Amino acid sequence: MPVSPIRRRIVLLAAGAVLAILFAAGAKGAATATTAAKDAATKEAAPAVLKFGKDGARAAAKGKFKAPKDVVRNYAIDLEAGASYDVAVDDGKSRVTYFNVFAPGAPQREGEGRTRMTLKPGADGTYVIHVFMTQGAVDKGASSSYELTVTKKP
Repeated sequence: MPVSPIRRRIVLLAAGAVLAILFAAGAKGAATATTAAKDAATKEAAPAVLKFGKDGARAAAKGKFKAPKDVVRNYAIDLEAGASYDVAVDDGKSRVTYFNVFAPGAPQREGEGRTRMTLKPGADGTYVIHVFMTQGAVDKGASSSYELTVTKKP
């Protein structure tokens, strides 16, 4: 049975209207996601300050992660060029918390995805330690309590 040209136009217009509505709803969702990403980036852009104790040899911070939303934390610490530092993150037996170290103003990592490393800064400045949960732990909705330590070697 042939379809009349008028009926064909009505069907095409209706399909176009449905697509326009879906596109508009998708754009609104994308805008919300973009806003959430910007908010997260702003929160992430202001790292917590990590300071050495009175002895000048050890700095520490404790924290908790709860997937899927709270899985990243940044710490800023002033380090001296030529000195040697042990950096470690301990989350007990869960083994889902790691860190990266970023030199001042550098986009590349000094140490990638580790739980422990020795760091010898090439320049004085404020380094950022990026502590995070593994993606597998995030996908499982895991939680983690950790302690980050930076110890200056004698």
